[in-house]
Amino acid sequence: MRLKPKRVFDEFFLYSSQFVVFFILLLFITPASEALRPTAIALVVCFLLVQISLLAGQGHKPVLRVLYSLITPAGYALVRTLMGGFAPWDMSNVFLWGASCYVGLFQALALAARRRWIKRSAETLLALGAVLILVFFYFYLDLRLGLTRGLAAGTVSRAEFQLALDATSFGPAFAAFLAAPQNLFLIFGVATLGLMLLASKVQVIGLRGRIEALFGTARIDEKAPTPERAPGEAVAVTAISADIRDFTNLADRVQPERAVAILNRYYALWAVAAERHGGRLAGLAGDSVIVVFGLLGEKDRAERALACAYDFIAELPGLQDDLASASLPGPAEVSIGIHSGTIVAGELGVAGSRRLGVFGEAVSVAARLDSLCREFKQDLLLSQPVFRELELESQARLVRIGDVLLRNSTQPVPVYGRK
Repeated sequence: MRLKPKRVFDEFFLYSSQFVVFFILLLFITPASEALRPTAIALVVCFLLVQISLLAGQGHKPVLRVLYSLITPAGYALVRTLMGGFAPWDMSNVFLWGASCYVGLFQALALAARRRWIKRSAETLLALGAVLILVFFYFYLDLRLGLTRGLAAGTVSRAEFQLALDATSFGPAFAAFLAAPQNLFLIFGVATLGLMLLASKVQVIGLRGRIEALFGTARIDEKAPTPERAPGEAVAVTAISADIRDFTNLADRVQPERAVAILNRYYALWAVAAERHGGRLAGLAGDSVIVVFGLLGEKDRAERALACAYDFIAELPGLQDDLASASLPGPAEVSIGIHSGTIVAGELGVAGSRRLGVFGEAVSVAARLDSLCREFKQDLLLSQPVFRELELESQARLVRIGDVLLRNSTQPVPVYGRK
């Protein structure tokens, strides 16, 4: 099972494994007669590492997500039992099992749900749960430290110590915890972080929903309105050409059906970006995508094309996260070329299966700029004709990268990239 560092990192920080570490540190820094010894804590840490590894590798399957989330609680219970000090209703044990079951179940629901509102609801409850889990564990830490000091000073008996940490004592102890102003401030801070996490997750879900709505249909839409034109007509447009860098090697590392799944999601993201800015998917071949702007004579075609490219680049990390959640390798880098020029547009194909097809100078130059992205170490290159059509605000976000010899030009011409 091959694990990606980013996936392990996400599993630890975004899927609430960190609360288990908080719990383990809590046991280590609160000396008491029944506290876990360093060897026992090391065993619990090993269970946690196994849990994170399994979740990072196979946690995209809902059933396994639930089962693997229980590894650390089970390991803790086993260690406690072997030490002869296992108390099922101790707050620490109840919190650990409760938090693991809560997180595992709602993560599985978010993975298995097909409707976006169910996914959003599950993510909302996960964010709320993360806030409550951290608050409860901090409450337990505060309670345990106070009781440990009392036990050392002789003001708290061992029986009182154990009773105060029992789950039946939670209500009065938590009410006393909330009475302290500093604890209310802590809850406010944790809740703010939870809302930030929720906003990020909802954004990813929204992108995933749009991709799934187009999944398998990220191609030229035969029913989309097209201008009435002759069988073949020259049109002035702005064209985008894009492809995935080193896609051949990526595809060689996965099974054919998984490579198709990657491409379909990649196509769908371009379809979303193109539709949002009034562009038209005009060509899909392997990992190469052609999008054209201006087929209906729009004057702001260059602005639309650049905004579409920016939009795709901004959404690419969300696509990578979506693919990672399904244990699929995502496109690490995408090259994009943009050029304004003339194309020939027409219905191409045999009777009954004709679709809009484009070819000509704008497409070939955009493809040339696309390939030059590697040489100039850029993710986006656009030609001087595109730059001249842009508004001053858009031009200010670009910088001249160099001069290249393009098709039908006898001298090198400037090309531009992002600052």
